[in-house]
Amino acid sequence: MTEWLEADPALITRWAEAWAISRDAAAPVAQDRGLYIHVGQPEQVGRYIFASLDAEPIRDLAARIDQPLLYLKVCAPADSVRPLLPPGWEIATPGYMMTAPVAAMLASPPVLPDEFTAYLARDGAVTFATITDPSGEEAARGRIIAMGDLVVFDRIRTADKHQRRGLGSAIMRTLAAEADMLGIHDAMLCATPPGRALYERLGWSLHSDYTTASLAP
Repeated sequence: MTEWLEADPALITRWAEAWAISRDAAAPVAQDRGLYIHVGQPEQVGRYIFASLDAEPIRDLAARIDQPLLYLKVCAPADSVRPLLPPGWEIATPGYMMTAPVAAMLASPPVLPDEFTAYLARDGAVTFATITDPSGEEAARGRIIAMGDLVVFDRIRTADKHQRRGLGSAIMRTLAAEADMLGIHDAMLCATPPGRALYERLGWSLHSDYTTASLAP
């Protein structure tokens, strides 16, 4: 049997709560032995989140879903999730739940190219960071959601034409400094494969795999 890192269900629940706040979605509710978030957007009706590979409810739920914009999210590798899915389902690019001490990102200050500027704005529990280029155009962005003693990083993006200039690291360090100012010591995020490489360089560690599946359109 393939072994993998088992996710902490309580931590995944807190991440899901933060994700819903960040995306202006409904709060997660317990359903089908996992969590359900109603998103209600054209590109996504909702998502079911399972902190572990709970085969029976995942298999039953996949069999009942009849539209492509309802997503299954499971904290397990794709090879373990795939046998539970009916024909016609697709698995997306892998995701990774990651954790880090906020202090790991504070060893160096944010470094920006000449004439690039960083801005911060706060709206309730969410703090937004933006970096603009010399023309004032957005070059990179990201946000954190404060969840008590945990901060969740979300929507970290660098514009294509500004890739490989250290802006992703600068956004992460800027937001980490804000989390530190709020007295928060622990951080979490969900990474793409390219993002994982960046975050590992900044001191993040893999918490669990995160597989996304949906009915093909």
